Amino acid sequence: MDVPFSQHSGQTTGFYCCRVSNLLIATTALVATAGVAVADVKVSGYARFGALYNDGVAAGADEINTASRLRLQFDATTETDGGLTLGVRQRFQAEENSANAGGNGARFYATTGGLTIAMGNILGVIEAAPNLYLPTKSAGVGLEGNGFRSLAANTISNGGVFGWTAYSSGGAGATDGVEVLYSMNGLGLHAHSTDTSYGIGANYAFGDYKVAVAYEEWNDGARDGDSILFASVGGSFGAFDAALSYADTDYTGVTAEKISLRAGYKANDALYVYGFAADENNGTDATFGLGASYGLGGGASVEGGWTQNEAGDNLVSAGIFFSF
Repeated sequence: MDVPFSQHSGQTTGFYCCRVSNLLIATTALVATAGVAVADVKVSGYARFGALYNDGVAAGADEINTASRLRLQFDATTETDGGLTLGVRQRFQAEENSANAGGNGARFYATTGGLTIAMGNILGVIEAAPNLYLPTKSAGVGLEGNGFRSLAANTISNGGVFGWTAYSSGGAGATDGVEVLYSMNGLGLHAHSTDTSYGIGANYAFGDYKVAVAYEEWNDGARDGDSILFASVGGSFGAFDAALSYADTDYTGVTAEKISLRAGYKANDALYVYGFAADENNGTDATFGLGASYGLGGGASVEGGWTQNEAGDNLVSAGIFFSF
């Protein structure tokens, strides 16, 4: 029971101090709550699971294997009194290959108006160029991408690897750098710099169409002198979409030119079908792919697709995808 102020002064002082302490705690909590209200923290991601068939595996290896991925994405932003948005993004990703599991390097950025300055695990000018990827859940064909042979910048000459600076989604491998992006009235500009390369790019949107060009060159290490020039044009018209892309790559002294054409058709609210054909001038066979996505509602869909690569191998991946 509280002691009245008029009695023991020591107890009165203690009661007063308790009230002051409670007031300080409440004030601190209010300030903290106000800070949370201004900030915005989001957790999103997706999961996919199914199977992959590849008739070109080495002798004795399984042609059919499971395929899965879990991606959790954390985005946090806050806005200053002056209207400057500060943000950070990090992902956690795990696949059927547990060696790739873990958190990636963070991307930090500041945005005001149409200008964004970012550092850390940057996007990269080729990776962010419009029409580089297919507009599918995997960004390629089927559930897993099927080797991403649809990408004009992904040439046989560079071993079928993503040889450009790109945002790394899981585990080690992020390229630390700085990039500047500007967007206004349909025009987009992009430049980046890392310890080993620099890149510049531009794109322009008019109506439902977009054209883009991006260039990256390496100036240090084993890849000194390597370069990638990428250009694309694409858009949508009614239920159809299509894009034509081209890349000129120089990878460790081996040059190649590749062209890729992709198209898709939204048959109804649930079904989307698509395909691509790509070829490069190094004497290998052209690559092809066909796929379909059927929406189940609630962010879930059935994904499936077939790709024939330059060696004539057939890859098929199919399964369930759902976002959250």
